[in-house]
Amino acid sequence: MLLTKYFSWRITPMNTNTNSSRLDKPTIEYIKSLARQKHVEYRKLNDVISTQIFNILELNSKVLYYPLEDNDVWGFCDTISGQTFVCINTSISYDKQVFAAAHELYHLWFDKENEVLLSSALEEIEGQDTISLNELKANRFAAEFLVEENLLRQEMTLYSLNKDSLDIDNILKLADIFLVPYKTMVKRLREIEIINDNKYVKLISYPKSEIEIWRKRLGLRLPDVDNFIKLDNLINRAMELYEQKLITLDKLEYILSFAKLTPDQLGVEQPPKFIPPTDIELQAILEE
Repeated sequence: MLLTKYFSWRITPMNTNTNSSRLDKPTIEYIKSLARQKHVEYRKLNDVISTQIFNILELNSKVLYYPLEDNDVWGFCDTISGQTFVCINTSISYDKQVFAAAHELYHLWFDKENEVLLSSALEEIEGQDTISLNELKANRFAAEFLVEENLLRQEMTLYSLNKDSLDIDNILKLADIFLVPYKTMVKRLREIEIINDNKYVKLISYPKSEIEIWRKRLGLRLPDVDNFIKLDNLINRAMELYEQKLITLDKLEYILSFAKLTPDQLGVEQPPKFIPPTDIELQAILEE
């Protein structure tokens, strides 16, 4: 499809400045203050954000939700003709979409450079010069914004969890509450010093297959891939134009095809098909 080709063309990392070390303490404290500022602004200090992140994102940018062909890409933001937009890849699991939305909000609010969030950026492998400083900042902001420290500690108290009882099962439960990826929760627990480096290495090393087995054992909902398509306000605007007779049905069908929709799915009645007159009817007309 046209949009898929377009997105594939745009998906190239735009910032190659890398930094091998963790963020320094002053930078972390600054990012914490930014996250708290936004918690206050959007009245989310005492609220698990979860899927509300998409509403916040849509208040700040045009957002395209589309299943991209490359699942290594979680999302990206770009500016075309002065208009900023964010794309969220809906062919990845829902928890990753949540993290991608928060990550891109950092770029919208605090870093005007266009960036692409790749799955490798979440790994942040220690000692490797693979992640740009801006991406490290965006990752930390996303974690601070989605998993606020006091709320995380409250949830741990509620479920009688402590640093000694934290293993893959309880971390999955916490990740499920905040709707973030398992690795995001593991990193967050180390960031706020609930787990030490040794335990972090153990927990972060669980293979994906074992994590999925534990999800099923615990009866947790799997973050399904939904391949959802939403092209900002394009569909509603196209319907309004059609209802005002400003575009034809053919043009409406073309626009709806981007979202894999058809007019009848939106309650648009197809005009009756032309049925040519029979020979008898033609003869009767000619005889009149």
